Amino acid sequence: MKRYVQTLMATVFLLLGCQDDDKNKNVGGEIIKFATCADYPPFEYYKNGNLTGFDIELAHLLAKKLGKTAIFEDMQFGAILVSVQNETVNAAISAIESSEEKRKECDFSNVYCKAGMALVYRKGSQATSLEQLSRSKVAYQNGCSIHMKLLKEKAPTAELIAMDKMNTAIESLKAGHVEYVFMDNIPAKSFCEKNDGLACSVVAVTEEGYTVMFKKGSSLKAQVDKALEELKSDGELEKLKAKWL
Repeated sequence: MKRYVQTLMATVFLLLGCQDDDKNKNVGGEIIKFATCADYPPFEYYKNGNLTGFDIELAHLLAKKLGKTAIFEDMQFGAILVSVQNETVNAAISAIESSEEKRKECDFSNVYCKAGMALVYRKGSQATSLEQLSRSKVAYQNGCSIHMKLLKEKAPTAELIAMDKMNTAIESLKAGHVEYVFMDNIPAKSFCEKNDGLACSVVAVTEEGYTVMFKKGSSLKAQVDKALEELKSDGELEKLKAKWL
């Protein structure tokens, strides 16, 4: 019995050691595991069951520059920051804009793309500014602190509804459960193109842009920044923008 217990304990320690080795291999070896929220076309979404989009292709290019392979974990947008902090992923790419609050908690790459902000609405119900949203029901993506902060500043009497998935927000809009959906202008245009009854208006511009998110102090930040500069210099980033945006 004693020998059995010793053998069992040795097996447990061996398995734990293997898990640590796998984790370290992902961090410093051949794989970069990215968190993403795949409901934000054309940046990350599913087409014919396959994960695709601007950010997904960019992640593959960045990983290739570093001699690694990109893999992805699709999750709710609001869970991304915690997954990066807990190191269940190595980085996150999901049309993420940094903010003063988030920069205290995580590191961010240099900006690789900029976008405005838009309201999506049913045709016949237009809004050209956030100030017009008085007492309206407005959906936005849970975890997007920049959007939430701007809505609270510009439309303090609006009823704000945080939703985990933008696809859900759009369906709620179509069903009349909310009157507007607030999101970045490029995905807004994409959703409107796929839904004939919807339209959108650009209502704000942010100085922030899309970045890759890392755990505070991650060595990947400097490597990804260098890879981004190379993609800009060799024209690959512009080709990607021309294809998707």
